[in-house]
Amino acid sequence: MPLRLNMNLTGWMLKYKKLLVINSPVTENPFTRLDLISLGIKSLLAAPLLTRNGLIGVMAIFNKEADQGFTDQDSRFLEILGSQCSQIIEAARLYEEEKRLSILREELEIARSIQQSFLPGTESFGDEAVMYGFNKPAREVSGDFFDIVPLDNDRVFISVGDVVGKGVPAALLMSNALAVEHAHLSSRETFSVGALATNLNQLLCQFSKPGQFITAFFGTLDRRSKTFEYVNAGHHPPVIVSGGQLVAYDHDADIVLGVLDSNQYRATTLDLPPESTVCIFTDGITEAFNESDEEYGERRLVSFLRRISSESARTICDKLLDDLKQFRGTAEQSDDITAIVFKT
Repeated sequence: MPLRLNMNLTGWMLKYKKLLVINSPVTENPFTRLDLISLGIKSLLAAPLLTRNGLIGVMAIFNKEADQGFTDQDSRFLEILGSQCSQIIEAARLYEEEKRLSILREELEIARSIQQSFLPGTESFGDEAVMYGFNKPAREVSGDFFDIVPLDNDRVFISVGDVVGKGVPAALLMSNALAVEHAHLSSRETFSVGALATNLNQLLCQFSKPGQFITAFFGTLDRRSKTFEYVNAGHHPPVIVSGGQLVAYDHDADIVLGVLDSNQYRATTLDLPPESTVCIFTDGITEAFNESDEEYGERRLVSFLRRISSESARTICDKLLDDLKQFRGTAEQSDDITAIVFKT
Protein backbone atom coordinates (compact mmCIF):
# COMPACT_ATOMS: atom_id res chain seq x y z
CA MET A 1 0.00 0.00 0.00
CA PRO A 2 1.09 3.61 -0.46
CA LEU A 3 2.76 4.88 2.69
CA ARG A 4 0.24 7.64 3.42
CA LEU A 5 -2.70 5.25 3.04
CA ASN A 6 -0.99 2.66 5.22
CA MET A 7 -0.38 5.23 7.98
CA ASN A 8 -3.92 6.64 7.80
CA LEU A 9 -5.53 3.20 7.79
CA THR A 10 -3.39 2.01 10.71
CA GLY A 11 -4.20 5.16 12.69
CA TRP A 12 -7.93 4.72 12.05
CA MET A 13 -7.78 1.08 13.21
CA LEU A 14 -5.82 1.99 16.33
CA LYS A 15 -8.55 4.47 17.21
CA TYR A 16 -11.72 2.56 16.32
CA LYS A 17 -10.66 -1.13 16.23
CA LYS A 18 -13.56 -2.16 13.98
CA LEU A 19 -14.38 -3.09 10.40
CA LEU A 20 -13.99 -0.33 7.78
CA VAL A 21 -16.00 -0.42 4.53
CA ILE A 22 -15.62 2.18 1.77
CA ASN A 23 -17.61 1.64 -1.43
CA SER A 24 -17.73 5.29 -2.50
CA PRO A 25 -14.39 7.07 -1.99
CA VAL A 26 -16.00 10.43 -2.77
CA THR A 27 -18.74 10.32 -0.08
CA GLU A 28 -17.42 7.71 2.40
CA ASN A 29 -13.75 8.68 2.74
CA PRO A 30 -12.81 8.91 6.47
CA PHE A 31 -9.32 10.19 5.58
CA THR A 32 -10.01 13.88 4.96
CA ARG A 33 -6.50 14.68 3.76
CA LEU A 34 -6.15 11.67 1.48
CA ASP A 35 -7.50 11.45 -2.07
CA LEU A 36 -8.33 7.76 -2.47
CA ILE A 37 -9.36 8.12 -6.12
CA SER A 38 -5.95 9.54 -7.05
CA LEU A 39 -4.43 6.44 -5.46
CA GLY A 40 -6.58 4.24 -7.71
CA ILE A 41 -8.86 3.04 -4.91
CA LYS A 42 -12.52 2.56 -5.88
CA SER A 43 -13.53 0.42 -2.88
CA LEU A 44 -11.85 -0.74 0.33
CA LEU A 45 -12.60 -3.30 3.03
CA ALA A 46 -10.35 -3.55 6.11
CA ALA A 47 -10.52 -5.58 9.32
CA PRO A 48 -8.44 -5.14 12.49
CA LEU A 49 -6.26 -8.01 13.67
CA LEU A 50 -6.99 -7.99 17.40
CA THR A 51 -5.60 -10.09 20.23
CA ARG A 52 -5.76 -9.81 24.00
CA ASN A 53 -2.74 -7.52 23.76
CA GLY A 54 -4.47 -5.13 21.37
CA LEU A 55 -4.14 -4.39 17.66
CA ILE A 56 -1.33 -6.30 15.96
CA GLY A 57 -2.14 -5.51 12.34
CA VAL A 58 -4.70 -4.73 9.63
CA MET A 59 -6.07 -6.94 6.85
CA ALA A 60 -7.24 -4.89 3.86
CA ILE A 61 -8.57 -5.66 0.36
CA PHE A 62 -9.23 -3.15 -2.44
CA ASN A 63 -11.27 -2.60 -5.59
CA LYS A 64 -13.85 -5.36 -5.76
CA GLU A 65 -14.66 -6.17 -9.41
CA ALA A 66 -18.43 -6.05 -8.86
CA ASP A 67 -19.84 -2.57 -9.28
CA GLN A 68 -21.81 -2.65 -6.02
CA GLY A 69 -18.58 -2.93 -4.03
CA PHE A 70 -18.10 -4.94 -0.85
CA THR A 71 -21.23 -6.56 0.59
CA ASP A 72 -22.23 -7.52 4.13
CA GLN A 73 -21.25 -11.08 3.29
CA ASP A 74 -17.77 -9.86 2.28
CA SER A 75 -17.52 -7.97 5.56
CA ARG A 76 -18.47 -11.03 7.63
CA PHE A 77 -16.00 -13.16 5.70
CA LEU A 78 -13.09 -10.73 6.22
CA GLU A 79 -14.02 -10.25 9.89
CA ILE A 80 -13.91 -14.03 10.49
CA LEU A 81 -10.71 -14.38 8.47
CA GLY A 82 -9.09 -11.51 10.41
CA SER A 83 -10.04 -13.10 13.73
CA GLN A 84 -8.58 -16.44 12.70
CA CYS A 85 -5.39 -14.81 11.40
CA SER A 86 -5.00 -12.92 14.66
CA GLN A 87 -5.20 -16.16 16.62
CA ILE A 88 -2.70 -17.88 14.32
CA ILE A 89 -0.23 -14.96 14.53
CA GLU A 90 -0.60 -14.75 18.32
CA ALA A 91 -0.12 -18.51 18.67
CA ALA A 92 3.03 -18.33 16.52
CA ARG A 93 4.37 -15.46 18.60
CA LEU A 94 3.63 -17.30 21.84
CA TYR A 95 5.33 -20.40 20.48
CA GLU A 96 8.47 -18.42 19.57
CA GLU A 97 8.41 -16.72 22.96
CA GLU A 98 8.03 -20.05 24.71
CA LYS A 99 11.02 -21.39 22.76
CA ARG A 100 13.10 -18.40 23.82
CA LEU A 101 11.99 -18.79 27.43
CA SER A 102 12.84 -22.49 27.32
CA ILE A 103 16.34 -21.72 26.04
CA LEU A 104 16.71 -19.01 28.70
CA ARG A 105 15.61 -21.43 31.42
CA GLU A 106 18.16 -23.98 30.24
CA GLU A 107 20.90 -21.33 30.21
CA LEU A 108 19.93 -20.12 33.70
CA GLU A 109 19.96 -23.70 34.96
CA ILE A 110 23.47 -24.14 33.56
CA ALA A 111 24.48 -20.83 35.16
CA ARG A 112 22.98 -21.95 38.48
CA SER A 113 24.86 -25.23 38.31
CA ILE A 114 28.15 -23.46 37.52
CA GLN A 115 27.59 -20.92 40.27
CA GLN A 116 26.78 -23.57 42.85
CA SER A 117 30.03 -25.32 41.92
CA PHE A 118 31.88 -22.19 43.06
CA LEU A 119 30.46 -22.60 46.57
CA PRO A 120 32.08 -25.02 49.01
CA GLY A 121 30.97 -28.62 49.09
CA THR A 122 30.44 -30.62 52.26
CA GLU A 123 34.07 -31.78 52.12
CA SER A 124 35.11 -28.19 52.93
CA PHE A 125 33.08 -28.13 56.14
CA GLY A 126 35.16 -30.79 57.82
CA ASP A 127 32.98 -31.95 60.71
CA GLU A 128 29.42 -30.83 59.85
CA ALA A 129 28.58 -30.86 63.55
CA VAL A 130 31.15 -28.09 64.04
CA MET A 131 30.86 -26.05 60.81
CA TYR A 132 28.22 -25.84 58.11
CA GLY A 133 26.95 -23.33 55.52
CA PHE A 134 24.18 -22.96 52.95
CA ASN A 135 23.01 -20.71 50.12
CA LYS A 136 19.37 -20.62 48.99
CA PRO A 137 18.83 -18.30 46.00
CA ALA A 138 15.59 -16.34 45.59
CA ARG A 139 15.92 -16.78 41.80
CA GLU A 140 17.74 -19.21 39.52
CA VAL A 141 21.09 -17.61 40.39
CA SER A 142 22.26 -15.88 43.53
CA GLY A 143 24.02 -12.64 44.46
CA ASP A 144 25.01 -14.09 47.85
CA PHE A 145 28.15 -16.14 48.38
CA PHE A 146 29.95 -17.96 51.13
CA ASP A 147 33.22 -19.81 51.39
CA ILE A 148 34.93 -22.19 53.80
CA VAL A 149 38.59 -22.98 53.07
CA PRO A 150 40.99 -24.77 55.44
CA LEU A 151 44.30 -22.86 55.54
CA ASP A 152 46.20 -25.39 57.65
CA ASN A 153 45.48 -27.87 60.45
CA ASP A 154 44.27 -25.14 62.82
CA ARG A 155 43.08 -22.20 60.69
CA VAL A 156 39.96 -21.98 58.52
CA PHE A 157 39.03 -19.08 56.23
CA ILE A 158 35.34 -18.11 56.22
CA SER A 159 33.52 -15.55 54.08
CA VAL A 160 29.93 -14.46 53.59
CA GLY A 161 28.95 -11.78 51.07
CA ASP A 162 25.90 -10.10 49.61
CA VAL A 163 25.99 -8.34 46.23
CA VAL A 164 23.52 -5.48 45.83
CA GLY A 165 20.56 -6.59 43.72
CA LYS A 166 19.48 -10.04 42.58
CA GLY A 167 19.53 -12.20 39.47
CA VAL A 168 22.15 -12.47 36.74
CA PRO A 169 23.98 -9.10 37.24
CA ALA A 170 24.45 -9.81 40.95
CA ALA A 171 25.51 -13.39 40.20
CA LEU A 172 28.21 -12.22 37.77
CA LEU A 173 29.63 -9.81 40.34
CA MET A 174 29.47 -12.54 42.97
CA SER A 175 31.47 -14.87 40.70
CA ASN A 176 34.14 -12.21 40.20
CA ALA A 177 34.40 -11.66 43.95
CA LEU A 178 34.91 -15.38 44.56
CA ALA A 179 37.56 -15.51 41.83
CA VAL A 180 39.54 -12.72 43.53
CA GLU A 181 39.07 -14.43 46.87
CA HIS A 182 40.41 -17.76 45.61
CA ALA A 183 43.37 -16.01 43.98
CA HIS A 184 44.35 -14.59 47.38
CA LEU A 185 43.89 -17.95 49.05
CA SER A 186 46.51 -19.50 46.77
CA SER A 187 49.18 -17.93 49.03
CA ARG A 188 47.94 -19.40 52.28
CA GLU A 189 51.04 -18.79 54.35
CA THR A 190 50.90 -15.03 53.82
CA PHE A 191 47.11 -14.78 53.49
CA SER A 192 45.48 -11.77 55.17
CA VAL A 193 41.75 -10.94 55.36
CA GLY A 194 42.65 -7.24 55.42
CA ALA A 195 44.65 -7.48 52.19
CA LEU A 196 41.88 -9.53 50.56
CA ALA A 197 39.21 -6.94 51.40
CA THR A 198 41.43 -4.05 50.27
CA ASN A 199 42.35 -5.66 46.94
CA LEU A 200 38.79 -6.78 46.19
CA ASN A 201 37.50 -3.29 46.97
CA GLN A 202 40.00 -1.68 44.58
CA LEU A 203 39.07 -4.07 41.76
CA LEU A 204 35.35 -3.48 42.29
CA CYS A 205 35.83 0.28 42.25
CA GLN A 206 37.84 -0.02 39.03
CA PHE A 207 35.68 -2.41 37.03
CA SER A 208 32.12 -2.42 38.39
CA LYS A 209 29.40 0.04 37.39
CA PRO A 210 28.25 2.84 39.72
CA GLY A 211 25.79 1.53 42.26
CA GLN A 212 27.27 -1.96 42.30
CA PHE A 213 28.76 -2.88 45.65
CA ILE A 214 29.15 -5.81 48.03
CA THR A 215 28.73 -6.19 51.75
CA ALA A 216 31.06 -8.92 53.00
CA PHE A 217 32.42 -10.55 56.11
CA PHE A 218 35.86 -12.19 55.86
CA GLY A 219 37.34 -14.10 58.79
CA THR A 220 40.02 -16.55 59.79
CA LEU A 221 39.14 -18.90 62.63
CA ASP A 222 41.98 -20.38 64.68
CA ARG A 223 40.49 -23.50 66.21
CA ARG A 224 43.34 -24.05 68.63
CA SER A 225 43.48 -20.55 70.16
CA LYS A 226 39.71 -19.92 69.70
CA THR A 227 40.46 -16.55 68.07
CA PHE A 228 38.66 -15.07 65.11
CA GLU A 229 40.39 -12.45 62.93
CA TYR A 230 37.89 -10.69 60.70
CA VAL A 231 37.06 -7.76 58.41
CA ASN A 232 33.47 -6.55 58.29
CA ALA A 233 32.84 -4.59 55.08
CA GLY A 234 29.42 -3.08 55.71
CA HIS A 235 27.92 -6.46 56.59
CA HIS A 236 25.70 -7.64 59.42
CA PRO A 237 27.79 -8.57 62.47
CA PRO A 238 27.71 -12.27 63.38
CA VAL A 239 25.45 -13.51 66.14
CA ILE A 240 27.56 -15.18 68.85
CA VAL A 241 25.86 -17.29 71.50
CA SER A 242 27.58 -18.96 74.43
CA GLY A 243 25.82 -20.90 77.18
CA GLY A 244 22.49 -19.94 75.67
CA GLN A 245 23.28 -16.22 76.05
CA LEU A 246 24.09 -13.58 73.43
CA VAL A 247 27.75 -12.48 73.50
CA ALA A 248 28.12 -8.73 72.99
CA TYR A 249 31.11 -7.32 71.07
CA ASP A 250 32.04 -4.32 68.92
CA HIS A 251 29.53 -4.14 66.05
CA ASP A 252 31.30 -1.35 64.15
CA ALA A 253 31.75 -2.19 60.47
CA ASP A 254 33.95 -0.72 57.76
CA ILE A 255 32.41 0.62 54.52
CA VAL A 256 31.03 -1.68 51.84
CA LEU A 257 33.24 -2.96 49.01
CA GLY A 258 33.17 -1.07 45.73
CA VAL A 259 32.59 2.51 46.94
CA LEU A 260 35.89 4.11 48.04
CA ASP A 261 38.93 2.74 46.20
CA SER A 262 41.45 4.29 48.63
CA ASN A 263 40.02 2.58 51.69
CA GLN A 264 42.39 0.28 53.59
CA TYR A 265 40.62 -2.52 55.44
CA ARG A 266 42.17 -3.59 58.74
CA ALA A 267 41.42 -6.82 60.55
CA THR A 268 40.12 -7.10 64.11
CA THR A 269 40.82 -10.11 66.33
CA LEU A 270 38.09 -11.48 68.57
CA ASP A 271 38.55 -14.02 71.39
CA LEU A 272 35.64 -16.43 71.17
CA PRO A 273 34.16 -17.86 74.39
CA PRO A 274 34.48 -21.63 74.83
CA GLU A 275 31.59 -23.68 73.50
CA SER A 276 30.20 -20.73 71.56
CA THR A 277 28.01 -20.84 68.45
CA VAL A 278 28.64 -18.27 65.73
CA CYS A 279 26.23 -17.48 62.90
CA ILE A 280 27.32 -15.26 59.99
CA PHE A 281 24.40 -14.46 57.68
CA THR A 282 23.04 -12.23 54.90
CA ASP A 283 20.04 -9.93 55.24
CA GLY A 284 17.87 -12.34 53.28
CA ILE A 285 17.33 -14.00 56.68
CA THR A 286 16.62 -11.00 58.91
CA GLU A 287 14.70 -9.14 56.17
CA ALA A 288 12.43 -12.06 55.27
CA PHE A 289 8.75 -11.04 55.36
CA ASN A 290 5.59 -13.06 55.98
CA GLU A 291 2.15 -12.57 54.42
CA SER A 292 1.37 -9.91 57.08
CA ASP A 293 4.42 -7.89 55.94
CA GLU A 294 6.15 -8.65 59.24
CA GLU A 295 9.95 -8.89 59.23
CA TYR A 296 11.79 -11.90 60.63
CA GLY A 297 14.33 -9.56 62.20
CA GLU A 298 17.58 -9.94 64.11
CA ARG A 299 15.85 -10.28 67.47
CA ARG A 300 13.95 -13.35 66.26
CA LEU A 301 17.19 -14.81 64.85
CA VAL A 302 19.01 -14.28 68.17
CA SER A 303 16.14 -15.87 70.07
CA PHE A 304 16.16 -18.85 67.70
CA LEU A 305 19.93 -19.35 68.05
CA ARG A 306 19.80 -19.10 71.85
CA ARG A 307 17.17 -21.88 71.95
CA ILE A 308 19.02 -24.19 69.61
CA SER A 309 22.71 -23.37 70.18
CA SER A 310 23.42 -26.78 71.75
CA GLU A 311 22.58 -28.53 68.44
CA SER A 312 25.14 -29.35 65.73
CA ALA A 313 26.03 -26.73 63.11
CA ARG A 314 24.28 -28.77 60.39
CA THR A 315 21.13 -29.12 62.50
CA ILE A 316 21.06 -25.40 63.30
CA CYS A 317 21.26 -24.53 59.59
CA ASP A 318 18.54 -27.02 58.64
CA LYS A 319 16.22 -25.84 61.40
CA LEU A 320 16.88 -22.18 60.57
CA LEU A 321 15.70 -22.80 57.00
CA ASP A 322 12.61 -24.58 58.35
CA ASP A 323 11.93 -21.72 60.78
CA LEU A 324 12.19 -19.16 57.97
CA LYS A 325 9.86 -21.17 55.74
CA GLN A 326 7.32 -21.53 58.53
CA PHE A 327 7.57 -17.79 59.33
CA ARG A 328 7.04 -16.72 55.69
CA GLY A 329 3.99 -18.90 55.25
CA THR A 330 2.55 -18.23 51.80
CA ALA A 331 4.84 -15.23 51.16
CA GLU A 332 7.55 -15.78 48.53
CA GLN A 333 11.24 -15.72 49.34
CA SER A 334 12.18 -12.16 48.39
CA ASP A 335 15.97 -12.32 48.73
CA ASP A 336 18.85 -14.77 48.64
CA ILE A 337 19.45 -16.57 51.94
CA THR A 338 22.98 -17.48 53.04
CA ALA A 339 24.57 -18.38 56.38
CA ILE A 340 27.54 -20.11 57.97
CA VAL A 341 27.33 -21.59 61.46
CA PHE A 342 30.40 -22.79 63.37
CA LYS A 343 31.05 -23.87 66.91
CA THR A 344 34.17 -23.56 69.09
